[in-house]
Amino acid sequence: MRVTRLALAAVALAAGCGQSVAGSPVANPADAKAAGERLYNQGVSAIQTYVKDATDFRGTVYRYGVIKDKRSGSEVNVSMRGDPPALITKIKSTSHPGFDYDLYRPADGDREYIRLGPGYAKLAPTPWVSGPANPVSGFACAISGLQTLCKLVDAMDQSTKGGGVSPQGTRLADGGTEVRTGITLKAFIDNSVIPIPADITALVEPEMMGRTFPTKIVVNADGTLRTVEVKGEVPGKGGKVQLEVGYEARGRSAADDFPPLPAADQTTALADKAASDDFWARLGALRG
Repeated sequence: MRVTRLALAAVALAAGCGQSVAGSPVANPADAKAAGERLYNQGVSAIQTYVKDATDFRGTVYRYGVIKDKRSGSEVNVSMRGDPPALITKIKSTSHPGFDYDLYRPADGDREYIRLGPGYAKLAPTPWVSGPANPVSGFACAISGLQTLCKLVDAMDQSTKGGGVSPQGTRLADGGTEVRTGITLKAFIDNSVIPIPADITALVEPEMMGRTFPTKIVVNADGTLRTVEVKGEVPGKGGKVQLEVGYEARGRSAADDFPPLPAADQTTALADKAASDDFWARLGALRG
């Protein structure tokens, strides 16, 4: 009997030697960190290349924020085309319906044109206002939409250099790459990723500043930028801070992105810079 039992045990052990063990190998932490940093650098490089090469481009910036009980949200569609460039920026409020306007800077001439949404109709007797325009900046990070991308990169770099964020990357089914990193609330505010008045940022509790908001960069299979997004919330003693800010690359601009110039009887002309400054101050106060 004892021999039989030993023989059976030997057979069982032999059979077990040929079977795989469930589970997956544990990645080397140093290798995983290096891979994450490599993909992060590729993601940042895709953003920087997009900004540098964005001559004929179309993109959308969306931004939504809550600090305690103060809310603000908007969607901004930007198109730029040609050399010298035409630039149109369409700002739509998602937190205050009707408070929308378009800012159009034609390629030629020295005037800019502002189409007023219903919330701003009281600013002028016509649907359009025109005023003296500054030339479209040769500094890409000063251009609407691209400015948000540049500030997001600065905020990500500040956060990763602080040592509290370890980037990770994932290959997508379509051949693209998603890089996951983070932005601290302090870096977001320091780099003015979206304009937040000082009296609002003063509501943020000091212990909330080091908290991190999940951030991702999505790069297409060909290495070009698809999207960048920071999204999350941080609880505090007196309320939460919630952020959702991103940029979506939408290909090359087209001629029909740009409207014909409005007729003279549909436009209120501002005579000089002083009148233009006063108009923008009134628009800002009405929006606030």
